[in-house]
Amino acid sequence: MPRHVVICGAGSAGCTLAARLTEDPWTSVTLLESGPDYPTPEDMPDDIRSAWIFGVPDHDWGYTSEAVALSDNIPSWSVVNAGEVPMPRGKVVGGSSAVNGTNALRALPVDFARWQATGADSWGWDSVLPYFRKLEDDRMGGSWHGAGGPIPVRRFLGAEQTPVTKAFIEACQGLGHPYVEDLNGPNPCGVGPLPTNQVDGVRQSAALCYLTPEVRARPNLTVRPEVLVDRVETVNGRARAVITVTGERLAGDTVIISAGSYCSPGILIRSGIGPADDLDRLGIRVVHANEAVGRNLRDHPFSTLAFQPTSAFDRSRPPLQTLLHYASSGTRDDNGIDLQVVLFTVDPTQIFVGVALLRPYSVGRVETVSRDPYVAPRIVANFYQHPEDLTRVVNGVKHIRELVAHPALKTYVGEELFPGTNVVGDAAIAASVRGAPTTQAHPVGTCSMGPADSPWGVVDQQGAVHGVDGLYVIDASIMPTLPVVPTNLTTIMIAERCAEHLRTTLAADRDVRPSSPRPE
Repeated sequence: MPRHVVICGAGSAGCTLAARLTEDPWTSVTLLESGPDYPTPEDMPDDIRSAWIFGVPDHDWGYTSEAVALSDNIPSWSVVNAGEVPMPRGKVVGGSSAVNGTNALRALPVDFARWQATGADSWGWDSVLPYFRKLEDDRMGGSWHGAGGPIPVRRFLGAEQTPVTKAFIEACQGLGHPYVEDLNGPNPCGVGPLPTNQVDGVRQSAALCYLTPEVRARPNLTVRPEVLVDRVETVNGRARAVITVTGERLAGDTVIISAGSYCSPGILIRSGIGPADDLDRLGIRVVHANEAVGRNLRDHPFSTLAFQPTSAFDRSRPPLQTLLHYASSGTRDDNGIDLQVVLFTVDPTQIFVGVALLRPYSVGRVETVSRDPYVAPRIVANFYQHPEDLTRVVNGVKHIRELVAHPALKTYVGEELFPGTNVVGDAAIAASVRGAPTTQAHPVGTCSMGPADSPWGVVDQQGAVHGVDGLYVIDASIMPTLPVVPTNLTTIMIAERCAEHLRTTLAADRDVRPSSPRPE
């Protein structure tokens, strides 16, 4: 008899899981998403379709982190609402892959070595590379890249590069950074063309690439947008159904939470799975106490400098074509990479150059403050809590100033608007960084993989929730440590690998157990 799976969240992981699990006609899937659905590019509003628009307020959860002090000249890219740090997350079928900057960078072998050190020993590079290859259609070719997968990976080369992009690459090389043809290759320490998942300016989200018309036509897949999940119902230690905010009960043999690093912990906690004190405070019956739920939040803090373009600057689109990876320690191998410098031109009246801290030591948390699913979680990013984090970003800001002073970039980059040429010295730069914090929007870790007896373990290495049968979390929240790259492709890779495991598990389960009722 068919087995029924309910997936909570249609982001990068949820779309991938739904497509792969329904390849088996004996598995039916109901895919729930709180935001709207745009099945084809023709259905999409411009801000979803266009790969050149970053941040989409009309399709965002509107989450923020701690309030910050403001100065008069903070660029709009950094702070959306006065006194708040935006924590962007896509609220649409496709999730954040439908609103992001289309970076198609993959986590590095050293990232997975760090995962293994936390107890995720089955997640070594040799184990994950086949799934990166499976998801890709990358023209780069070679043994590190896939062809024919759902996600197109493209680079802007030669005449496709804007003049300011070419100048940025020249400036980086002038300061001693090597040119790297393939930033998804064995050693991406240097500057080179950015791999992207966009085609002809159209963002290739997980929704577009995995929920194709052919996949949506499968009789065993139901996509339900505009549905907000409240909690998972458990009976005798096993997940049996998903309860929506309207009280609808969707029965399932297996429940997968794929709501992301901010929302997945909340669904677990409202389901009685989380820190005992939090559950007691909220008046929720304890199903399984786990102190790690909502903890271990890690993200890439981002500090942006804004510059006035010169009269020579006449082409701002595409806004992002290249970036620089380097190590603050001065090493030239991928093990030391901890800073990223990126030039982008989302506003034709300004040129932004930002520095991201790729290996932060600071750790935050996500707190569920109400039983009401409509109430936003409290996000404590803790950016720059560790003094070494701030030191490295201050040095990154100084390096940006060295880059824009190079003759190649000075042709296009004029006066520094923020933080301004009067902000000099480490203390003053540090104050400007702390006064205008923002994020690259790559949160991970709040439902981390880890042994059941570890302080960080919420799920096992297949995403199965410790202490509850039939319940999984599969999304970026299960990454135990933060990769040194944007997390979208790694999240899709995780879903590809976990989907394969689930298909095997469901097939075996189908043969020995009767079916649960199908949802009405």
